[in-house]
Amino acid sequence: MEKKAKILIIEDETPLRELLDAELSRSGYQVQVAADGTSGLSRYSEECFSVVLLDVKLPGMNGVDVLQKMREFSTVPEIIMFTGHGDIGTAVRCIKFGAYDYLTKPVKLDELELVIDKAHDKNRLHRENINLRIEINKLNNHQVIGRSREIEDVLKIAARWGATDEHVLIYGESGTGKELIARVVHDSSSRAEKPFVTVNCGRLNVNTAESELFGHMQGAFTSANKARAGLFELADNGTLFMDEVSEMPLDVQVKLLRVLETGQFRRLGGSKDIRVDVRFVFAANKKLQECVESGKFRDDLYYRINLLPIALPPLRERTEDLLPLVVHFLENNDDRFGVPWVITDEAMAALTVHPWPGNVRELKNMIRRACILASEPVLSLDLLPFCPTKISLPIEQSEESDGPLSPLWVIEREHIGKVLTQVDGNKSQAARILGVDRKTLYTKLEKYELESD
Repeated sequence: MEKKAKILIIEDETPLRELLDAELSRSGYQVQVAADGTSGLSRYSEECFSVVLLDVKLPGMNGVDVLQKMREFSTVPEIIMFTGHGDIGTAVRCIKFGAYDYLTKPVKLDELELVIDKAHDKNRLHRENINLRIEINKLNNHQVIGRSREIEDVLKIAARWGATDEHVLIYGESGTGKELIARVVHDSSSRAEKPFVTVNCGRLNVNTAESELFGHMQGAFTSANKARAGLFELADNGTLFMDEVSEMPLDVQVKLLRVLETGQFRRLGGSKDIRVDVRFVFAANKKLQECVESGKFRDDLYYRINLLPIALPPLRERTEDLLPLVVHFLENNDDRFGVPWVITDEAMAALTVHPWPGNVRELKNMIRRACILASEPVLSLDLLPFCPTKISLPIEQSEESDGPLSPLWVIEREHIGKVLTQVDGNKSQAARILGVDRKTLYTKLEKYELESD
């Protein structure tokens, strides 16, 4: 099985350097080599490595000095020191300066690979911790809930686009779940086990965007006390999700376009280009074409990222997803009463007719509010922030206003019968129109002795 660790070997002894290059490459590692500290630092600053093998005794700049300069530039790669003349003092210094391990030559190849693999695993966890991926997985926030044809079509497209390595553009209203679909794209790709990094372009301004995305060198600006890796570096070999890309400053759009075209960027205050392998997924809640026409978004960038689009419909256009979403959010609030929640027919009807301008995010917050207000595990109409008088039930009014008034059950029975007639007895379609689940509908059919075949 191919090993994904990307290794930089800095060793001045040509036979050993060539031997390590050949053997580790044969074992499946991605290997690059340098013969001295200066060239090693140059490669280290130009590419993203997960592990560095660094000899202590080097011509010119020694390995300990190289280690210090590497750590000033980036703390992400794990650095393994090795030497033929080991001593406790040097080992302590190396560990103090951030080395992962200190090995004495000669070292057996299988033992070296074991140390490299452990360092690579630590490097991977380091990147994931930076991106808060562990916390995200624990919260299970990337689960897509829905059963409508619209959301199923979106998931199929996301999986299809994910299998490619091209950039994807997701557009939809705020709160529709664009980041969840971006995760589907990532999880469907060959990069699924690599980092998934997110950034909200709406919170970036001209002063912070470059440092956030590209990183910065020590001393690049007043508060830059040490070098910092940007999101492009953290997403190397993985996926970078850029939400609200329409809000990105125009001058940063130019530099983003260069990264898309060349796979290279330069840290703020840096003098060398860094190469990365990143798959981008963009999202926008505005029509980018209109932003292009108004001069707020570059047309060349728009045409570059609009290769594989995904249109995410708003919640009001996929009301079939309401019930499973409500059930899902209620299940996440079971801890208060310890028993499953019940949804009344009236509450479900109100949820169905609400326009949901905030989409799934609004629904989630509304359910949370209702669970806090409830005195029992029942989601009833009075717990919703909607005014019941605004809920218009599709009941036809009799033209004769002087006739006797009917009980509510009579009106309900007649209305259910009319709906069934209009849908040719299709129970699923009737339940959706009535705003109830199929079980509730069958109960009412039996109660009112209506045809239920």
